[in-house]
Parts: sequence; structure tokens; C-alpha cells
Amino acid sequence: MDLGLETAALKTPGQAEEKQLYSVEEVFDRIDRKFIDFYGEYGRKIVNTRRTEWNRDDALNLKML
Repeated sequence: MDLGLETAALKTPGQAEEKQLYSVEEVFDRIDRKFIDFYGEYGRKIVNTRRTEWNRDDALNLKML
């Protein structure tokens, strides 16, 4: 009986994990997708409004980062 244990990777406590770095845009995209998935069309309108405001005030927002 095969339980698919061959594909499971076990990590030992001494094994170093690779950390992947994300850009600010990638992080916001992930958050926005989850928000839209949860709230549906209403969430999409909120995200689009926020992104429109962000794009309009782009220079000011870059200074805050």
C-alpha cells in the first residue's frame, strides 16, 4: 500500500531553510488576491480603488517605503 511518503521531504533541525525575498508589489498582489477571493466582487472594487489611488500618488508612496 503506497501512501505517497516518497515525495514527502522531511527537514531535520540542523537543515538550513532557503528564504525567498519578495518585492513590495508581489506582497501586495498576494494580499489583494486573498482579499478578492474572500470578499468577491465587492473586494475587487475596494482593491481597484486602492490601486488607483496608489498609482495616482506614486511618488509620495515611494518616499514612505
